[in-house]
Amino acid sequence: MKTWTLREVAEACDVTTSELSQWIARGHFWPSAPVRPGQQRRFDWRDLASLATMAALRKLALPVGVVAPIVMELRAELDRLEGIDANADLVFYRAGWSGESPAHAVGLVSAGDLIAVLASGPVTMIVVVVATAFREATKNMITPDTGDELVR
Repeated sequence: MKTWTLREVAEACDVTTSELSQWIARGHFWPSAPVRPGQQRRFDWRDLASLATMAALRKLALPVGVVAPIVMELRAELDRLEGIDANADLVFYRAGWSGESPAHAVGLVSAGDLIAVLASGPVTMIVVVVATAFREATKNMITPDTGDELVR
């Protein structure tokens, strides 16, 4: 499985390496692969998709304390997938209803399936097209040896 360094992922997601390191150090994001002292941290496609989504939500001025739990829920959903198809319309949502149990629901669905969630009348809803965030991040990755974009 292809993995990337912290610097590569930070550049791909248009965040600083310092910001990404802080998200990890403060427990806002847990990379999939543990790292031992002296070892360079590596990120897989699930990490990249999650961090690209996190960066997209942060650009909407949502506080990292609000974004982090949403992204961790997304990461758990991504664990069930084998990959993100380049043409997928994969959408992650977090919907909230007032006075109901459970208070919120999350899911990773196709854009068409999102209609059923919208029809249920949530009071609040956050939607991110994960496939788009992932594709944008991979477009930002340039291989150091050739200068070519990574191809999936």
